[in-house]
Amino acid sequence: MKTEKQKFLEMRKDGANSVLILRGDWDFKTSVFRLDELKKNLLDHQGSLKMDFSGCQKIDFVFGMFLFDLVRERSLNIELCNVSENNACALKVVKDWLEKEEDLESKKVGKKYELMITKLGKSIVETYNTFLNAFNFCGMILFYFIKSVFNPKRFCITPLLYHINESGFKVLPVSILTVFIVGFAVALQGALQLQDMGAPLMSVEMTAKLALREIGPFILTLVVAGRSASSFTAQIGVMKITEELDAMKTMGFNPFEFLVLPRVLALVIVLPLLVFIADAFAILGGMFAIKYQLDLGFPSYIDRLHDTVGWNHFLVGIVKAPFWGFAIAMVGCMRGFEVKGDTESIGRLTTISVVNALFWIIFLDAIFSIIFSKLNI
Repeated sequence: MKTEKQKFLEMRKDGANSVLILRGDWDFKTSVFRLDELKKNLLDHQGSLKMDFSGCQKIDFVFGMFLFDLVRERSLNIELCNVSENNACALKVVKDWLEKEEDLESKKVGKKYELMITKLGKSIVETYNTFLNAFNFCGMILFYFIKSVFNPKRFCITPLLYHINESGFKVLPVSILTVFIVGFAVALQGALQLQDMGAPLMSVEMTAKLALREIGPFILTLVVAGRSASSFTAQIGVMKITEELDAMKTMGFNPFEFLVLPRVLALVIVLPLLVFIADAFAILGGMFAIKYQLDLGFPSYIDRLHDTVGWNHFLVGIVKAPFWGFAIAMVGCMRGFEVKGDTESIGRLTTISVVNALFWIIFLDAIFSIIFSKLNI
C-alpha cells in the first residue's frame, strides 16, 4: 500500500535534473503532514529542482502563498512545469501580488529619510500654529478685559471669587509643604558646601535669596500649573462636548467673559498672594536646615537675614507671579476650547495643557532672570 507521502509526492531523476511530482489537491484543506513533507523535500534538495504539476488537480491561493514564501525565504532554485491553465492563473496572481509587496517594501525603505523630514516639517508647522493660536488667544483675553474695564458690569465677580478660592487657596496645603521640603533640602546642601569652604554664615544669605527669588515662587507655580491648567482644560472641554458652550452662545452669553476671563484674573490676582506665603515657608525650611546643620539659632538667622537680604529679592518673585498666572490660565483655557468629539480628546489635551503650562513657566522664568540680571536687581 502506498503511503500518503508516496501518493501525493514523488521525487524522480530526469537525467541530471531532479523532478518533484505533486499529485492530488493542494489547497487550504491540505494537511500539515503533507506540507511538512513538501517543505522537507524542497529544503533537503541541493541545486535546481523541477516541480511537476501534471498530476495536480487543484491549487489555490493559500498553497501558492506557502510555496512562493518558502522559495523567497530560502532563495530556492525551482522551475514549475506541466501546470494546468487554472492552476497557472492562481500561481500567477500570487506571484504578482508578492512582487508588488516587495516593491512597496523597497519604496518604504527608500522613503525612510523622506518620512523623517516630513514628520519634522509637520512638527514645525504645528508648533508655529500653536504659537499663533496662543498669541491670538492672548489678544482676545486683553480685548475682553479692556472691554470689561470700560463697562465694569461685565465683570463676573462670583466666578472670579470662586476660582480664586478653587484654583488658589485650595492649593496652599500641598504647595507650602512642597516649598518647605525643597527649601529645607536646598538650604541643607548649601550649608554643607559653604561650611566646607569656611563660610557657613553665608548660607543664610544664599538660601534666603534663593528662596525669595526662585524656590518659593517657582515651586509654588509648578504645583498650581499642574492642578489649574489641567482642571481648566477638562472643565471647558466637557462643556464643549456636552454643547454647553453652544447653549451659552444661543442665550447671548459670551464664553470668554464668563469662562476665560474669571479664570485668568483669578490666577493673576491670587498667585502673588500665594507666592508671599510660599516665600515664608521656603525661608522657614531654610531656617530649620541651617539650625540642624550649623546650630544657628532662629533669632541669629532672622538678624542676618534682615542685614543681608534686601526687599528687591522679595519683589523679584512677586513680579513674576502675575505673568505665570496669566500663562497657566491662558494655556488651560485655550486647550479646553480645542477639545473635539470625545473624552479621549479631553485626556490628551489635558496632558498637553499641563506640559505647555510648565514650559511657559520655565521660559518666562528664564526671560525674567535675564532681565533682572541686566538691570542688576
